[in-house]
Amino acid sequence: MLVAESFTSSNHRVYGKITADLDIRNRRDVERYLHDIESGKSFPLLTVTSGYHFHRIAAEDEQTLDEIEAMLKEKGYLADLMPYEDDLS
Repeated sequence: MLVAESFTSSNHRVYGKITADLDIRNRRDVERYLHDIESGKSFPLLTVTSGYHFHRIAAEDEQTLDEIEAMLKEKGYLADLMPYEDDLS
């Protein structure tokens, strides 16, 4: 199993931190998520966050997390925190 849990969050300047469980824990869940987006069941979060939001990813071991981080960095998905994002825990 590559991903043990995945959350998405957005820090809104008025509403504060908004967090949701993506319920993605394996490749089948990824396929379901992509199908739901492509079929129009829902739309990507970036459409309501002006493209900026973050995900917390947990995995079974540090090596898996390092691999995920490297892939995300290679694709340009990692961003610096905004000044108003002082606490992500």
